[in-house]
Amino acid sequence: MRNEPAMVDFLKTRLPGELAVVPPVVAEVEYGIQRLEPGSRKRALLSERQAQLLSAIRVLDWIPQASVSFGGIKAALERAGQLIDDFDIAVAAIALAHEAQVITANLPHFARVKGLRSRHWT
Repeated sequence: MRNEPAMVDFLKTRLPGELAVVPPVVAEVEYGIQRLEPGSRKRALLSERQAQLLSAIRVLDWIPQASVSFGGIKAALERAGQLIDDFDIAVAAIALAHEAQVITANLPHFARVKGLRSRHWT
């Protein structure tokens, strides 16, 4: 949503259907848009960009296995004293449930999740 050049370049090199997003990410983007002043130009532009992206990128379902994974991940991180944000845990859990890789700029958080494949988009 920030139009980061490296991310835009990454997206351009992917085939349709190759990438997906998860519901917590959609929720975070929606929160960011909703915080903006109603009727503002920026809110309208970001809403339009969000609609474009969501029409081109599928949203993975939060399947039951993701809930099981969420509980296990959070408990393991808590025991290790390495908790991360619940939304990051949810992203990881959904990715694991779908056997997907997480593409992120926040590698340190996702590296804490055992068995999760993650990488930076650059």
